[in-house]
Amino acid sequence: MKTRKANREAVRNKIIKISRRLFLEQGYENTTVRQILKQAGLSTGSLYHFFKNKEEILLFALKDALLEISSLTDSMAVKYNEPLLRYALGIAIGTSEIFKYKPLFNFYNAIYKNESAENFMISLKVSRMKNLLNDLNLHFTDNEIHARILAIHGATRALTLAKINKQLSANLSDIYSLIIRIALSEFNIPKKKIEKILKLTTKVMHAETFSRDLAEKLKP
Repeated sequence: MKTRKANREAVRNKIIKISRRLFLEQGYENTTVRQILKQAGLSTGSLYHFFKNKEEILLFALKDALLEISSLTDSMAVKYNEPLLRYALGIAIGTSEIFKYKPLFNFYNAIYKNESAENFMISLKVSRMKNLLNDLNLHFTDNEIHARILAIHGATRALTLAKINKQLSANLSDIYSLIIRIALSEFNIPKKKIEKILKLTTKVMHAETFSRDLAEKLKP
């Protein structure tokens, strides 16, 4: 029974990995279930033993990608003994790297166009924020956290679109620094602390080792 469950989980993860690569390489809309099955070595129809549809695969591919990035930001937070760094780095990566890697931009663009995927991403952000606030011993209700995350998400999306449409001439570090300021202010982090986090975020983002590790995580 355990072996069967492990095999099933291995196939499921294989589908997610292959789908994520295809979504990055050729776009979500251009990727078909048949292509996924072919590369996974599965017969037609067998996909539905694991996922209801392609949209559900997108959700899990998103979760898979975010967990990989989180492992990197969490390690930096531990290294510098600064819990807020994991959140700030998440914003910096999500805001800046999509402009550097076209496949990643296509992946996130598909998420923004898909209501279920976007809501799923927001729910993951809310969950991560709850854990962070708990670590910091800061107290907000679930409604307050959700409302603030929505506001931050909206600001991030607006600034990103403005940059994409060339309505904003600011460089990427200025954009993610602004979003970090907005985000941390929403949760009543003191200005002095915010400045410290911004300096630390910039330092990490420009570190050669971190950049190399990040590129490895982001590649298809």
